[in-house]
Amino acid sequence: MKDPYAVLGLDKSSSPEKLKSKYEELHEIYSEQRFKSGEEGNEGARKLQELEEAWVVISANIEQESRTSAFDGDFGNVDSLIRQGKYNEAQDILDSIQDRKGEWHYMQAIVFYKREWLTEAKTQLEMALREDPNNPKYRSSLDKLNLSMSGNGARNQMPNNGQTGNYGGYNNGQPPYGENGNYPPQQQPADNMANCLSSCCCAYCLTDCLCNAMRCC
Repeated sequence: MKDPYAVLGLDKSSSPEKLKSKYEELHEIYSEQRFKSGEEGNEGARKLQELEEAWVVISANIEQESRTSAFDGDFGNVDSLIRQGKYNEAQDILDSIQDRKGEWHYMQAIVFYKREWLTEAKTQLEMALREDPNNPKYRSSLDKLNLSMSGNGARNQMPNNGQTGNYGGYNNGQPPYGENGNYPPQQQPADNMANCLSSCCCAYCLTDCLCNAMRCC
């Protein structure tokens, strides 16, 4: 099949508005030409069909790029809120996203990690890898988290005896709260930290640097 963008006389870098405008312009021309007699009419019909087939591909690409840009914006906001320590707000954005692919589970893992819910963070990274098995960022993050958990001992800080609702929000989309509406205190026993430090020559890589690595790998 001919390059669909070449059919419009443009390239893929053209804006959606320019592509649509060119399509409409050519559609009008070929629609009139096909009613002419002889070979000219046949040529108009052929070009109109070619144009329609090209537009099916181009419009699908435009829609996909639009969805990707929207997700990038959402996840960028989530990342910014996490860096500010605003985990509730970050969770609210994640809860609002309906199409939950690998990047969604990856960002959810970071939120869980920052709350020290390591088992839940691991589960989310595993789900991200199932969506995108060849993603080096997800694989590296899971490997680092497994290293951290092996040093600290697997511990799940989830309240309510570890019972959860849907991923990306608990109790009908709301995160679980402890007494007085606050999150349970995040604990890191001294003996577990000592074990962690002794098991890694670069201890800092298992604390905040782990989260940075999860975000940036």
